[in-house]
Amino acid sequence: MGSESPENLIFVTGFGPFAGHESCNASWEAVKLLPDEITVHEQRYRLQKREIPVVYRDVDRNVSEIWDQNPLLVIHCGVHTVASKVCLEKYAYKSSYCSKDWEGNCLSSSSADLCRHGQNCDKLETAFNVEKIAEDLNKKHKDIFCASVDVGRYLCGYIYVKSLDYNPSKTLFIHVPKVDVISPSEVQQGILDVIQKCLEQIRDSQ
Repeated sequence: MGSESPENLIFVTGFGPFAGHESCNASWEAVKLLPDEITVHEQRYRLQKREIPVVYRDVDRNVSEIWDQNPLLVIHCGVHTVASKVCLEKYAYKSSYCSKDWEGNCLSSSSADLCRHGQNCDKLETAFNVEKIAEDLNKKHKDIFCASVDVGRYLCGYIYVKSLDYNPSKTLFIHVPKVDVISPSEVQQGILDVIQKCLEQIRDSQ
């Protein structure tokens, strides 16, 4: 699948196993259920799905590879251990990444290496109106969505700030609950609906 044009290419990522989630990561369990193609307002879009190890260097490599293809939209997903809802994250931070990744490694410094939008600031914000998306989708999904400003300072926050550095107008991070809180099938439908709302906001901004 190397023939997609940037105008209809969407990347959706989930994370692999890590401490406390060794058998499965709820984010990838949901993402892998997504279809390879969707149609929104009579326009077809190709979904490229990636499982990303909970490892700093793998995040660096995958984020670079994703943005090299100039996608229309990038949605990163990760599991939130105590969340009861699907959380649409508004911010990500450049510094204070001090925890070891799944391979036991830390960053050479505690800060993400940013050289674009985040070069001179410590916090980056998505251009998507996450409050509006959550409000609209809760009318359909029985109040399972929320806007959040707590993406954390682990690999979820790290991948988010790295992608926001490339393009905050095309990037969103979704925190999903564990599989026994909301099923992967329900979460994947929620992700699809979030994608549609993001595409609508992109269209309306043009």
